[in-house]
Amino acid sequence: MLRNRLAQLSAVGTFALMSSASVVAQQVTQLDGIIITSSKVDTAAIDVLGGASSVGRAQMDEQFSPDRISSVLRTIPGVTTQETARDTGVAINIRGLQDFGRVNVLIDGARQNFQRSGHSANGVVYFDPEMIGSVDVTKGPTSTVYGSGAIGGVVQFNLLNADDILEPGETAAGRVRTRFGTNGPTRLYSATAAVKVGNFDIVGQINARRNDSSDDGDGTEIFNDNDDTDSKFIKMRFRPAQGHEISGTFIDYDSEFIDRIEPANGTRRASDIDNQQFTLGYTYKSTANTFFDFDAKVYANRTTLEQLRLDSTSTFRNTITPFAFFAPGVPFATQTDVFIPAGAARSVEVHTRGFDVHNTSRFKFANTKLALTYGVDGFVDRVASVDPLDNQDEFTPGGERKVTGGFAQAKFTFFSNVDLIGAVRYDSYQLDGSGVQVDDDHLSPKVTLAVRPLAGITLFATYAEAFRAPATSETLTSGLHPAPADFVLLPNPELRPEIAQNVEVGLNAKYDGVFSPVDAFRLKVVGYRNEVEDFIDGVSVDGPFPVGVIGFNPAPIFSPIFSDNTFQYQNRNSVLIEGVEIEAVYDAKSWFMQFAAAHIRGRDQETGEGIRSIPADQITLTAGFRAFQEKLVAGARTRFVANQERFTELNNLGAFARADGYVIVDVFSQYKLSENATFNLNIDNLFDKQYRQHLDQDNSPGFAARFGMTMRFGK
Repeated sequence: MLRNRLAQLSAVGTFALMSSASVVAQQVTQLDGIIITSSKVDTAAIDVLGGASSVGRAQMDEQFSPDRISSVLRTIPGVTTQETARDTGVAINIRGLQDFGRVNVLIDGARQNFQRSGHSANGVVYFDPEMIGSVDVTKGPTSTVYGSGAIGGVVQFNLLNADDILEPGETAAGRVRTRFGTNGPTRLYSATAAVKVGNFDIVGQINARRNDSSDDGDGTEIFNDNDDTDSKFIKMRFRPAQGHEISGTFIDYDSEFIDRIEPANGTRRASDIDNQQFTLGYTYKSTANTFFDFDAKVYANRTTLEQLRLDSTSTFRNTITPFAFFAPGVPFATQTDVFIPAGAARSVEVHTRGFDVHNTSRFKFANTKLALTYGVDGFVDRVASVDPLDNQDEFTPGGERKVTGGFAQAKFTFFSNVDLIGAVRYDSYQLDGSGVQVDDDHLSPKVTLAVRPLAGITLFATYAEAFRAPATSETLTSGLHPAPADFVLLPNPELRPEIAQNVEVGLNAKYDGVFSPVDAFRLKVVGYRNEVEDFIDGVSVDGPFPVGVIGFNPAPIFSPIFSDNTFQYQNRNSVLIEGVEIEAVYDAKSWFMQFAAAHIRGRDQETGEGIRSIPADQITLTAGFRAFQEKLVAGARTRFVANQERFTELNNLGAFARADGYVIVDVFSQYKLSENATFNLNIDNLFDKQYRQHLDQDNSPGFAARFGMTMRFGK
């Protein structure tokens, strides 16, 4: 059917391309992976004047059958992720930037701001890949109109709609999906249903994952790499009149796993993550004029991590306080022996409320077109951290951060071959917690020039700035790290916001009917230079540092703390990140090839020290074919990943080990037995290689075969 054909067209490659004379003859609109995060205006990814990629549901099912979204994101040039075996969350890294909101991660427009500080990423998102209809990625601080803080970029996960389940003319349909993986084993059980009545439709989904611990390429068990995860969502849409749409979404994600402190015999905690998200949206696109393309959304997102100790231990409870008795204004740590029994509880909760309102007005003057987009947005993060016996509330202190902003962007198109974009964004923030109150604001400009000198070719250049306010943890972290790594954690209310200044140049190429009437070619090449002023980083402060300890063991004692081993978030004057990204797809209908490559370097411009969050260089090659009237899609994907050793390793701050290079081969296949039955076979790490993704603390899984079946029911 038509919708199936469009879904197939969207799955061809990163740019979701496909075009042919027969398709044109049937008046089928070409689908090129629609992106909205770059400008808040629907744009094909290949036409975005900057680094942008889109992956549709059809491509995810055909090539990945993902149990974690990382398997998809890590194939996009300039994008990687950080994970840990002891947590089901994923941190997204774009062009070497991650944590504390540097990448604005959205689910149907709602920000995902959960973070807790520890030995892994400082900011993760929780969701099930089965919920996702498409993924849009805008790279770099070029998305001026899409929210504060995105100095790394924007990732939008779009939930499934009823249209993704219903065939044209259907009023009700459903599907069930199961998947089994050998390395664990891993199991997925999923059910999705949709109903459409008049101008109202609704889609709902429930998922259950049961994953046992997997083995790495050497056959060694990856400790605590197991979880029980349940999730569900409901999405409703109502169109009361032509051009008007009201939508509402509810998401619930609950995951149970064992958290542990390194090494493998460290403290274990039974952990329960509960994420609930509500969104309410309204859109209006006028059919009478081009002045109104309006979109408004409000949302609330609450993520709670509750943990219970599984092991008893004796440790120290530490607090930093100023004791004028010894020296006015000099901090001292009160250290008390504490026995922490099994069953001791702690929790972290991040509650985000926000809104986003914008409109696009379009005008035409002779040979000039103008699209004017303007709006306001904002959010409030409230962090609550409870840990009466241990130190979690010192690493992730409670507090509140308010961020608001407004923007305006004008896009001029002259004679259909020259684009000029001018934009400006104003941001302000207030942070309050632990007796500290700070605020700041900034005005961020953007200008883009694009020309189309030849048919199918677009050249573009952009200068853009972006602003990120310090997070509560970066500003307020305070205390002593527990033994055996005893070092002081110092707050820093003097932190300055980060300002990114990005220069980007690129080329887009788009051709159909290259060698035959049914083939297509897409190419995007982007080079960038992103200078981040006042980059916030955790550093080891050189001693001597005037800190002392008052202990009671059992009588009062005084002794110095490690004066040369102190941790604090500080501003680096300037960090420079440079790189090149290439993304190309050729599709001949019966076969296809995809090429993606990224080369990134990042350093402190004063010291020359490498930035540890910079990912390794990577090339990804994908080749596949379609047979039996496209019922069968099969192929292989190879990732060539270089080593990453261009940074100073800080053992006392989490031991960011250097990662060796590796080559990983994955195989994928999908066979559509009938309109209602589809089978998938994926083999991850075909040659059972031992490797570890840079920034991850655990080895990656070895060989894993995954078999899936999808059954569809409709009427």
